[in-house]
Amino acid sequence: MYSARLFKVVTAAFAIFLLSLHQPALASELCSTLTNHTNFAAYQGQRIKEVRFIRNDVFDLQQENTYWFHRLANHTHKITTEATLLEDVLFKTGDELNADSLAETERLLRTRRYLRKVEVRVSHQCADQQVIVTISTWDNWSLLPKISASREGGESRTTFGLAEDNLFGSGNQINLDYEHDSERTSYLLNFRSPNLFGSHWGLNTRYADKSDGESYLIGIEKPFYRLHAPWSFALTLDKDSEDINEYLLGDEANEYRKKNNYFDIQGGLKVLSKGNWVQRIFVGATHNEVQFEETPDTLFGTPVKRDISQFWLAWQYLQSDYRQMFNIYQFNRVEDINLGWQADVKLAYLAPMLGADNKGWQITASAYKATELTAENYLLTSASASQLEQADLSQTLIKSHLMWIHKFDPQHSLVGQLTYQYGNELFRDERLSLGGDTGLRAFPLYYQTGERLALATMEYRYYSNLSIAQIFDVGYASFADMGRTWGDNPELPGSSGDQTLYGIGAGIRLLSSHSSRGTMIHIDLTKAFGGDDDLSGVEWRILAKQSF
Repeated sequence: MYSARLFKVVTAAFAIFLLSLHQPALASELCSTLTNHTNFAAYQGQRIKEVRFIRNDVFDLQQENTYWFHRLANHTHKITTEATLLEDVLFKTGDELNADSLAETERLLRTRRYLRKVEVRVSHQCADQQVIVTISTWDNWSLLPKISASREGGESRTTFGLAEDNLFGSGNQINLDYEHDSERTSYLLNFRSPNLFGSHWGLNTRYADKSDGESYLIGIEKPFYRLHAPWSFALTLDKDSEDINEYLLGDEANEYRKKNNYFDIQGGLKVLSKGNWVQRIFVGATHNEVQFEETPDTLFGTPVKRDISQFWLAWQYLQSDYRQMFNIYQFNRVEDINLGWQADVKLAYLAPMLGADNKGWQITASAYKATELTAENYLLTSASASQLEQADLSQTLIKSHLMWIHKFDPQHSLVGQLTYQYGNELFRDERLSLGGDTGLRAFPLYYQTGERLALATMEYRYYSNLSIAQIFDVGYASFADMGRTWGDNPELPGSSGDQTLYGIGAGIRLLSSHSSRGTMIHIDLTKAFGGDDDLSGVEWRILAKQSF
């Protein structure tokens, strides 16, 4: 009996002794929670002890406006797996902390449509100059059914579809579609993986079995997924067909079928870089053949077949100066706006050996710059130019766009936009147009068509705090538009004169705040000035767009 008690005492004493030996080591493992966790530069060079993940479901069930369908949605939704998130993380345990890598990881994750919100934070400071990095994510609802049926002019159209943008929480996308109308029946299967096994290789495939033929897409890409990535590669094989409508004052005037055979292979290489800028060189070959066929509704013939296959060389300059902003293109969500310069130039030789109709050349250039004028004023500008020379064709296309944003406060802003586009000898199926979601919102889609275009808009925006059952965020807008097209061939169907058009309107913006597609529904009451007498009244218009 006494020997048993003695054994217990000796064992306890030995355990206490061992614990005392390890106490300093245990103390060194303690980490304190940080409050200044957004200043990555303050922890530059420290060792990353651990990378943690906090994964949040689609809906916050603690909010007041929570109902049974929110709980059902969370219950049936497969939250993005930790392994999927880890594939996009540009650092790992044991690395020295690099502020740029943390910021780039946050931006990269924010591009994934299955994530609604992303935060990368230095959450804990540990002994021996070590830190813990925590990545918090909030999922989007990713299962999107599609059902529609319509009948117009004695013809009916039915569509059924199902899209999943985050298959089993893997980040992969798949969608199935069935469409039937008076002319064709089609079945479509599409699969896309933005990051295969964490390799930063992407795969995009599509196959459509149509009653009038097949179409398919195979795309493999290793992009410049971060600023200083050393190289890129892309291969795309696309065969597709679509019915093209030509309009006259918003009404269908002609229809034909456009068939495109497209193949592109290209590689990119980082050639110069320093700090926050990089220069890259790309080289590639493109086969681009476009054919046209008549349909039962073809009344004015079809465009001429063309082939502008080419070898090409391009240069790109990218300056990284990203800011997290709100209420620029969308609202109530973080937008990564680059205030640095972005520019590229591409020189191409049209090669008959690739299938081109004739020898020739094409040069294109573009530039983009966002500028913070003051704390309340921002200017976003873009410009591009293209010149195509082939046999008797001398095609020019110049585009410029200016967007000015004045923020009165976080909920009110004034947005003005100016657009000018100049074209010469444009392909018939690529003429410039105004109306509907291309500008002049009081007019039908493709109301005016031409080779030159000018558009000016002014819009007052109010970003409310109203949320409809966590499904839609609500905003409001009032606007005035003015624009016109001109310079087109009056013998072509769809040419609509040279009248300057005006329109005013006001409406509601419903942002699908928890959906992976992020669609914004525009419900507007508009009044048109000019154009057809049928537009003299006030009309309701509903459009689905990706921006405010």
